[in-house]
Formats: sequence, C-alpha cells, structure tokens
Amino acid sequence: SQVASSLRLPSIFVDRAYRLYQLAIQKNLIMRRRQSNMVAACLYSICRQEKSPHLLIDFSDSLQINVFVLGKAFMQFSQVLNLKLPIVDPSLYIHRYASRLEFGEKLDSIVTTALRIITRLKKDWIFTGRRPDGICAVAL
Repeated sequence: SQVASSLRLPSIFVDRAYRLYQLAIQKNLIMRRRQSNMVAACLYSICRQEKSPHLLIDFSDSLQINVFVLGKAFMQFSQVLNLKLPIVDPSLYIHRYASRLEFGEKLDSIVTTALRIITRLKKDWIFTGRRPDGICAVAL
C-alpha cells in the first residue's frame, strides 16, 4: 500500500491488485520471490489494464530496486497467471513528458501535434514493439 500511495493510485486499483496477489499465492508464484516485487507487479498489471499513465520505472523508483529485476518479476507474474494485458499506449504519457520539458505557452499546441504524430505512428504500426518513452520523445 505504500507503493500505491507514493504513486497516488486509486483504492480500487489496490483492491484489484490484492485479488491478483491472492491468485498468485494460489498458484505458488510468491514462493522464493520478494513480496515487494510481486506487489508492484500486481499493481502495474492493474495500471496496464486500466490504461493508467504509470510506467514500470515509476514502481522501481518507488521501491528503489532495479527496473530490470522488477520487469523480470512482472513478466513471470503475467506469464504464470496468463494475463492478457493491452499494449502500452504512448499517448498516455505525452502530457507527463511535455510538462517536464517546460514548453511554456506552446505546451498545448505541442501536445496536440505530438498526439497527432503518435496517432499516425499507430496507424502505420511503427510504435509496436517500441518503448513508450521513446515514442513520446520522437513525437515531442
């Protein structure tokens, strides 16, 4: 719950992640794995399902663990539970990255243009298999 509160996740996400965690316990997935990694994997799975703008690196920063270690735990978690998660939509992160770049008054027009570029990349299937932050960087 400290991870969820640090990332300001809604309580409904925490409840759904708890149900996933219980399912993982039933499948003996928690054995020999760090509990914090599995909790983060559950929360990240729910964020992906709900299309929440949280990246795996946000969870690794919150837990102060290596993102690749957490990614491995997430992959094992999603494979064992056979989760069908949607592809990460880069357009969810445009506002986040654009606001950090301090574009000033041009922020709205830049975000609009970046969203159009991402839409075009989706239509042409160029964004598939790429990291969402890289797609955002290209669009901005």
